[in-house]
Amino acid sequence: MKKYIFILLSFINILVFNIQAKTDSWVKRLEPTNWWTDMKQSELQLMFYGEGIASAEISVNYPGVSIVGKQLTDNANYLFLYLKIAKETIPGKFNFEIKKGKKKQIVSYELKQRRNGSAARKSFTEADAIYLLMPDRFANGNMANDSVTGYIQGVNRKELGMRHGGDIQGIISKIPYLADLGITALWTTPLFDNNDTNYSYHHYACSDYYKIDPRFGNNDDYARLSETCHANGLKLIVDVVPNHCGSLHWWMKDLPAKDWFNTWPTFTNSNYRMTTWTDPHASESDKYRLSHGWFAPNMPDLNLQNPLLFDYLRQVYTFWIENANIDGMRVDTYPYNDLKTAARFIQSIRNEYPNMNVVGECWVKSPAEIAYYQSGNNNKDGFDSRLTSVMDFCLKDVFSAAFNESESWDGGMARFYAHFAQDFVYANPNMIMNFLDNHDIDRYSTSINRDVRKFKMALAMLITSRGYPQIYAGTEIMLDGIPGNYEGHRFDFPGGWATDKRNAFIPEGRIEKENEVFTYLKTLLNYRKNNPVLQNGKMKQFIPENGIYVNFRYNDQKMIMIISNNNLDDKELSLNRYSEMLKGKNVGTEITTNKTYSLQTAILIPAKSVIVLDVN
Repeated sequence: MKKYIFILLSFINILVFNIQAKTDSWVKRLEPTNWWTDMKQSELQLMFYGEGIASAEISVNYPGVSIVGKQLTDNANYLFLYLKIAKETIPGKFNFEIKKGKKKQIVSYELKQRRNGSAARKSFTEADAIYLLMPDRFANGNMANDSVTGYIQGVNRKELGMRHGGDIQGIISKIPYLADLGITALWTTPLFDNNDTNYSYHHYACSDYYKIDPRFGNNDDYARLSETCHANGLKLIVDVVPNHCGSLHWWMKDLPAKDWFNTWPTFTNSNYRMTTWTDPHASESDKYRLSHGWFAPNMPDLNLQNPLLFDYLRQVYTFWIENANIDGMRVDTYPYNDLKTAARFIQSIRNEYPNMNVVGECWVKSPAEIAYYQSGNNNKDGFDSRLTSVMDFCLKDVFSAAFNESESWDGGMARFYAHFAQDFVYANPNMIMNFLDNHDIDRYSTSINRDVRKFKMALAMLITSRGYPQIYAGTEIMLDGIPGNYEGHRFDFPGGWATDKRNAFIPEGRIEKENEVFTYLKTLLNYRKNNPVLQNGKMKQFIPENGIYVNFRYNDQKMIMIISNNNLDDKELSLNRYSEMLKGKNVGTEITTNKTYSLQTAILIPAKSVIVLDVN
């Protein structure tokens, strides 16, 4: 009888414990939400969040997993646990036992099997053509997630500053369209949770790093987007934002530490003067305000010099690269960070993925400043950004001006010549991202007043230039915009919504000018895709004369001659001047028209046009 009473009491104790464990579940968050075995970085930081968690004792019993460190902050509701995951550790689920006084809680965790060859994954290169899109403004594939309970903003397409409803499913449905256009890599602006009160559609103010915003879809949808890209020959690039999060991040209700953010007695914005990093005469106070001032009032400035935050954010992007099988990174507002810390941050991720290429947004105004941020540039101060690629904002300025100007010593096509003449400053000119516009600047169509001839000239120069092209969603149809207005750069793509009056994703839905531009760009992109000479071939240029600029791309197998006539009338071009490149060459075929030109006579170049010749 005593035996049965003991068993009964034991059962009651277990039942009481289980009820108590559920009742006393004070661990509210555990991040990362899962991890993987066989990572190069064998140490894993786990952030436990819950009332008074700092005083808890945590233990784990799983082969190959051991606790090597416990870090506390000035907030008792956080505990940072560091684990060592041995190389031989087998993937699986296990439990953390958490004790706090007489309370006890079991929290489960999972180590997943890493993909084969994950660390050695290939990244985007100079061979790629990148398509940039803002998910909210591209296509709505799931109207059921337009408005979600608990999220402040729903859909209102009548207002440019409101959410419009584009989502991951919409992007997935258009991947074949991008592949047909000749795109080989996709960069989307951030997809993380962003529950801001206003302008949440842009998603640069994250409110949860381990959650895809439900108005876009879910974490599995993001992985599915990656799979669809890969199945169609595209790579996927993640937008990395190390400088700031959002003011409605869940941290803001209970900060992990007093120094989690860069703080000031009163709100202080950045001075936005990135030149201070390269200015040999810059004051320390100017540098400090650049890197520690806030980008905007709703974007708290992250203090990556806090080692706990550094490890946390490093793991965030490692998590998404691994979880969604990402192929490359674009880093937002790189120079707004403390540069040495930013470089260490990027390198810490690349240590896990040695082949990962990273392009940085360094919005400065001279090639020398841009070059400072490309890794391998041998800067005088010894700084190495760890960015393998940088965005050419200076070339963007050339595009905006050149075709609107009369020819002069330093205007019109002379701008291109002068710009490319400064390529000596770059460690690798082939790994420069070229673009006409993006989500932060005026639509290129507005800068040339929707002149189709000028637009096509720009496309030809963009696709044939050294470096690799980035196409902003809608450029392929010369999408309009409103100059000087952020939301004016971010119009919806026509046809991305079932209720749209027309569908510009198909020829029948485009007007004549749009089809002309689309076909022209598609031809250029697919030619570039199949011809390495436009990916990493050498370049030779000749000083523009009489409004005509000639340059060549060439390698051992092929030569391309690009002739640009920026005049308002047709011009006859004698080819004698280019004999050093054309010696022994008799014929050239224009790649967008298939028209054949004799290279033994002068060529008539139509006004405001670019001829791209495949020289036989």
